[in-house]
Amino acid sequence: MRRRRGLSEVAMLYLYAIIDRPGDGLPQELGLADQPISYVYEGGIGAVVSQIEPRYVTVGALQIVRHEAVVESLSVRHGVLPVRFGTMLDDAEAVRSLLRERSSTFADDLSRVRGRVEISLRALWADLPDPTPPAAIDAPRTGRGYIERRIVEERAAALRRLRAKQVADAVHARLDQHADASVFKVLPTERMLLSAAYLVPREDTARFQARVAEIIAARPEIRLLCTGPWPAYHFVSPA
Repeated sequence: MRRRRGLSEVAMLYLYAIIDRPGDGLPQELGLADQPISYVYEGGIGAVVSQIEPRYVTVGALQIVRHEAVVESLSVRHGVLPVRFGTMLDDAEAVRSLLRERSSTFADDLSRVRGRVEISLRALWADLPDPTPPAAIDAPRTGRGYIERRIVEERAAALRRLRAKQVADAVHARLDQHADASVFKVLPTERMLLSAAYLVPREDTARFQARVAEIIAARPEIRLLCTGPWPAYHFVSPA
């Protein structure tokens, strides 16, 4: 692998993704610090990399967007396992060692995500339910009055949580049947009912988005924020 002019001897290899079929070519996308991307491969699996000095890798919007652009451009032609932003290894041999050590995991993950994309979903209340219980008593003047008020408030909050969970479960069940896999969390915040990611065959993306549109039309009490398709960030084994 040739070192681009202007890089010092302390340059490392920055990792963007693990891909299948590395011999099929790479997009012309430039990587971080405008470095060209290339790949290191071992046993039929490749790591997409670029040479860069660590001092040029900073957590900033432009850098993160550039990283994601490389990963997304790869997903057009390859099965792709996105690598966490900021991951660097010393040299090509260190990359090959990683590919050998985790070859089984990478192969399983690539089989899972090949031909599939991730669609992210957030479900929020259109209007946050009134936190004040409808039957709330007047401001307490005694210890007993305070306890009674707290009981009323806790009951009302429990009913709101139950309603939110029922709506979130119904939305997720409707969409999960159209996905090959999913990860989700119900009630991550008071306003957000559901945070989820769905692994969908690429050719079924429009159909899945149509199901989301049907839910939006049928449930005016909630807002659905649907983004993607993305590379399968949530369906890769942890490092």
